[in-house]
Amino acid sequence: MSENKYGKYFLKEPWGIIHPGTPADAPVYIGLGQEEPVKEWDEPLTQVLRPIYYPYKMIPNSHKHPVAEILYFIGGDPMNFKEFDAEVELVMGEGEDAETYTITSTTWVYVPANLTHCPLDFKRVDKPIMFGHIMFSPIYQTATGTGHP
Repeated sequence: MSENKYGKYFLKEPWGIIHPGTPADAPVYIGLGQEEPVKEWDEPLTQVLRPIYYPYKMIPNSHKHPVAEILYFIGGDPMNFKEFDAEVELVMGEGEDAETYTITSTTWVYVPANLTHCPLDFKRVDKPIMFGHIMFSPIYQTATGTGHP
C-alpha cells in the first residue's frame, strides 16, 4: 500500500512474534513493534492482542518498564465484549506495597512507568477472552532490558 502518499500508515501484516515460554498450542496473535519500530511511523509503539482460551500463568515474574503501559482484558465475543467469563490475577506494586487484583469483567489497566507489576495469571477461562497491551516504545522490555511474552 505504500505506493500512495498515505499508504505507509497502513499495516496489513501485524502478526506477533512467538516468545520463549509461550505454550506450544497458543495461536499466532496480533502484535507490532516487538522487534523494531514500524518503518515510516513517527511514534514508537508496541501493541499486542492475543486470545486466551485456557488458564495459564502468562508472566510468572514481576517486572517494570521505563515507559507506561496499558493492559486490557476484554470478552472474546465480538458482538458483546462485556461477556467476560474468566478470572485473572494481576499483581501491582512490590514488596509490602504489592496488591493482587482479581479481574472478572472487561477491564483496562494503566501501568505507570517504572511501576512494578505482575505476575499475570489467567486462573479460570470458561469462555475465550482477549488480552492485550499497548506501550509507546519501539520494543517492549523491562527496565532490566529483558522482554516478556
